[in-house]
Amino acid sequence: MFVALGLAWATALWGQSTIFVTRHAQRGGFEPDPPLTAEGEAQAEALGRLLADADIKHIYSTDTLRTRQTASPTSRRTGVLPVILPQPDFDGMVARVKETLRPGESTLVVVHRETLPRMVKALSGVEIPPLASSEYSRLIAITIFPDGKCRVITLRQGLGNDEPAPKKS
Repeated sequence: MFVALGLAWATALWGQSTIFVTRHAQRGGFEPDPPLTAEGEAQAEALGRLLADADIKHIYSTDTLRTRQTASPTSRRTGVLPVILPQPDFDGMVARVKETLRPGESTLVVVHRETLPRMVKALSGVEIPPLASSEYSRLIAITIFPDGKCRVITLRQGLGNDEPAPKKS
């Protein structure tokens, strides 16, 4: 009986998938496709260190320079080549992420400030607050369990100087 319970627990634990969704790191300027600043490069490196042992098997990024630069350290550390998708193809990115989810694996998705809450909602059904324009440190971890239920956790990563919005009472 204990063996059966242990196997059921192990199956449930290893049957889950995790998706990490983040905004690109700090960018330099507002021109059409600005690169990361030095601080942004440090944020991207911190993200790579954080996710180095997270069993990342898939990385998705929009086609802008800043999202590709943000994904690069995680790609280098994990050996996973990013899939680059056109920024306007939100539905295509959601579909690609969903079709490559596998039990026991993790995925990194690097998007933009406006699309991060939409991406979390599309992948989990959970609404999160919008990001401030100066907010670069929010990392959302979506755990999808074998029964389809999700758990969404907000983390603060890297060297971001932004603070979370105060909780409403």
